[in-house]
Amino acid sequence: MKLKGQPFDFMQFFYGFVQKPVVRGCIRFHEKLEGKRLRDAIEALVSLYPILRCRYDMKMGVWRGPDPYSKISCQEILISISAGKDFSRIENDSLLSSLEIGIDVPLKIYWICGEERDSLCVIASHLLCDGRGFEQLLYLLAKLYSCCPTKIQMQINTDRSFAQVTDRFTIMQKVKILFSRAQAEHVDVERHLPLNESGQRPRLIVRRMSLSKLERYRSCAIEYRPSVNDILLAAYILTLHNMFGWNDMTIPCPVDLRRFNTNANSSICNLTGNYYCQIHLNGKNTFENICNKISAQMCAQKKSSLCLKEPILLHILYRMLPLSVLGKVLSSKISVPLISYTNLGKIDERRLVFRGNSVSDVFIGAAAKPVPYFQLAISTYRNQCTLSACTYARGESYDLLCSVMNNICDIIEDL
Repeated sequence: MKLKGQPFDFMQFFYGFVQKPVVRGCIRFHEKLEGKRLRDAIEALVSLYPILRCRYDMKMGVWRGPDPYSKISCQEILISISAGKDFSRIENDSLLSSLEIGIDVPLKIYWICGEERDSLCVIASHLLCDGRGFEQLLYLLAKLYSCCPTKIQMQINTDRSFAQVTDRFTIMQKVKILFSRAQAEHVDVERHLPLNESGQRPRLIVRRMSLSKLERYRSCAIEYRPSVNDILLAAYILTLHNMFGWNDMTIPCPVDLRRFNTNANSSICNLTGNYYCQIHLNGKNTFENICNKISAQMCAQKKSSLCLKEPILLHILYRMLPLSVLGKVLSSKISVPLISYTNLGKIDERRLVFRGNSVSDVFIGAAAKPVPYFQLAISTYRNQCTLSACTYARGESYDLLCSVMNNICDIIEDL
């Protein structure tokens, strides 16, 4: 079996020179899961998405797998672990697992079986999907666990192509986007946190805050209407300014390109571009002032199509150049930011339902970053906002990152 690869797959493979490109998430339940029902759900998921049985061939840019008519097995994807009472440590170890591109299938699910409750730690290759696609994958797994798979098959979107976003644009509109002003012309690729101690295994830093605190600030901002994302980004930037004296910053912020076509909302693939938040701080650097600047920038970018420029260019080069040549171009042009931010979305509790087994907590996190890289990842569920960072930092470097996370939370709490 051979499945067509996409330009975004190839690009995420090249991010591997800095990080293992994975998206990770944890679903904690109040009760136990049914083993047969879970295995049947995963087998149905693999049947709907044969790519889950495949491995990415980086030289050819395709996904290769076994005979499509061979018996489907979930054994490569589902790993069950008896946790007993030592629940959190085993859960944390599973959540920090990774995938080897070209060797492993692109999805692993660790079923952590406790004495009274279970968890699912889900690890997906970023070649398979972005954060929004990962979220859709969780919803589909929940639906397959809860319902008969044959009722679901006709409702899913298996399209992985970028065309589902760009087909609504004319050729002239695409040309105009391509020749528009570059958004990232002032990115400082050298600026990074003072991190120098590194370990062999990643560690996860997690902080949680009430979403209601952020919503209350939104309602009080009368002269402008910041999003929750604007508020969190402002707290992040103010923290970097207060702790390290940075006055000029450009923070890339991933944007879900599905916003250009609602029919692509449920697609499990990579459809991500970037907004760029450029901030110059001088004089009165109040939180409100910073948040107002961010909100104005983001509002302007949301009204434009500039975030499509880089993805369109990538897809043109992917069609024009041999993969060996494209690899050399990307390796010289792709710059993974040393400081970054990603909001992985608001998880819909109405869609994450596992046949009556109530979910106590969910969060989605990003790839483990080597020193000195740092990425703040955000996800929300119900009334809880989870801030996370996955890092190889150790010692004082790890303590510094904990201080950064704590400072962000303190700023929000003091609003």
